[in-house]
Amino acid sequence: MSASPGRQDTKERVRDASDIVELVGQYVKLRRVGSNWQGICPFHHEKTPSFNVNPERQNFYCFGCHKGGDVFTFIQEMEGVSFPESLKFLGKRAGIEVEDLGRRGSGEDRKDVFYRINQSVADFYHRILMSEASGEPAREYLKQRGLSEETLKNFALGYAPQSWRLLYDHLGKQGFPAEKVLELGLVRAKSSGPGHYDLFRGRVIFPVKAVGGRNLGFGARVLDDSLPKYVNSSDSPVYSKKSILYGMDQAWRDIRRQKLAVLVEGYFDVISLHEAGIPLAVAVCGTAFTREQARQLKRYTERVCVVTDGDSAGLKAAVKASGILLVEGLEPTVASMEPGEDPDSSIRKEGGDRFRERLRDAPHFFDFLRAFIAGRGDRPEEKEKAIRNVLETLTAFSDGDLHLRTLMERLSGAFGVEIPVLKRALGEIRRSPGGGPAANQDLSEEATEDSARPEEKALLALLLSEGIGRDTALELLDAEDFTDPRLSRIFSILRQLGRVPVAEDLDSLFPDAGASRQVHELSFLDVSRQGDWVRPAALRLKLSGLLERNRDFQGRVQALELSGESVPAELLEEWRHLGERIRSLREELDRSLRKEGA
Repeated sequence: MSASPGRQDTKERVRDASDIVELVGQYVKLRRVGSNWQGICPFHHEKTPSFNVNPERQNFYCFGCHKGGDVFTFIQEMEGVSFPESLKFLGKRAGIEVEDLGRRGSGEDRKDVFYRINQSVADFYHRILMSEASGEPAREYLKQRGLSEETLKNFALGYAPQSWRLLYDHLGKQGFPAEKVLELGLVRAKSSGPGHYDLFRGRVIFPVKAVGGRNLGFGARVLDDSLPKYVNSSDSPVYSKKSILYGMDQAWRDIRRQKLAVLVEGYFDVISLHEAGIPLAVAVCGTAFTREQARQLKRYTERVCVVTDGDSAGLKAAVKASGILLVEGLEPTVASMEPGEDPDSSIRKEGGDRFRERLRDAPHFFDFLRAFIAGRGDRPEEKEKAIRNVLETLTAFSDGDLHLRTLMERLSGAFGVEIPVLKRALGEIRRSPGGGPAANQDLSEEATEDSARPEEKALLALLLSEGIGRDTALELLDAEDFTDPRLSRIFSILRQLGRVPVAEDLDSLFPDAGASRQVHELSFLDVSRQGDWVRPAALRLKLSGLLERNRDFQGRVQALELSGESVPAELLEEWRHLGERIRSLREELDRSLRKEGA
């Protein structure tokens, strides 16, 4: 659904008042290159600038990670907020009042009730912790753990007292629909008989937030050592544990500035490091470390220090996490704690300065593994096991991948094993049951083959501009001439528009994320070529489509002949007409090429 008239009017006022070069320049160092501005992309790590901003179209596009959009998209990506929140953000910045103009329509708007419920839950538990008598046990517990009142506020910690329906009754008084509250999993229906009960009771509450500050879910810990020690809210329409890192909302700016993230295992690990002046720590939320979480880190840094507990389980988790980081192109180092210690207890015992030394001196993952094996007497079985653990993560790569080759060389150097031996072992792992298919499948699902030819992209880029030859392209081309279905749809929309699109057209004409990304990419292609290139390019594109159809006809006729069936006269006539069109197009293309070369 399109935005309501009120919201659309407000959106255009905010857009007109927000210069994208000035806005992006507050986050990214830009320099002028021709008619555009360029800088290092803020959404993925890179050394050579591939991030472009166009002041005329008021849009951006990165040729590295393929993110693109307008001022609203940029704020949504940078701050991790929804469109309504980006509208308010930019409206406030521009001095334009943005009202809540209704929440019907997009999936993001429909999720808003879940965000509001989570915010109400966080506020409710935080108020109990900070000011109510029932929160005194938790306040004393957190004080003993060395957490200041400022830290409790910064992380919005809360407390759920020992009560079966306290939260359920509170949310009911707030007017939230019971079915939505149940969908978030914070309140559950009794298995025997009617009624509901709260998930969290007698626990410290840790709100888990997105980078932009929205509450997504919760973790909770008992005040003693009873089991289960931790309970986490389940996945919901707004919360996916495998994609979220606890503390990222607090840490992402410092991670980007210092080009280092510190990956730990627990909520208190994160909070204690921040309390000690090390605001780089993030943690998983009750799951094993995932590739989605590694990709989130990659937006801000290429270096990650994995801090492991000083026990065998911690070491095993560090090996798995480091392998995932390697696969995602990040550089992992490993800092291990003393036996029986975790980052939280270690920093309280030794202090922040000693912990910084551990981070600074942390060896690269391969060096850490080699030292670990040496500490166990360099036993062959330990070495073999460590190498296999690493190779299992590398099954995510295809054999010809350059990154795989580099990692195999480094693995060979670290352990003194020849590369052919490692390759054979990798092949055996791949052939074994469960030998890496999940990782390979993950890569194939994410990959999207760009089936578009250069002519298709160049001609569509021309239609997005006032360039010479635009009318010629529209006269010669049809939607069926484009082999890429998405580009075919883009062409149809641009032809129907009947004019060169302006900045505000792009998101309304192309609401699909994939099409929007492709349009922003096309808008940054340089089509200011010398000579009459448009007609030959359009004719080549049409000819390519006709030749494809000709091959299809040929296959159909051969199939009928092989089966002993007669070929219908109308099919042969249609094929003949197609051949005439191909000859005619070839002649026209030859004339155009001679004219262009003259």
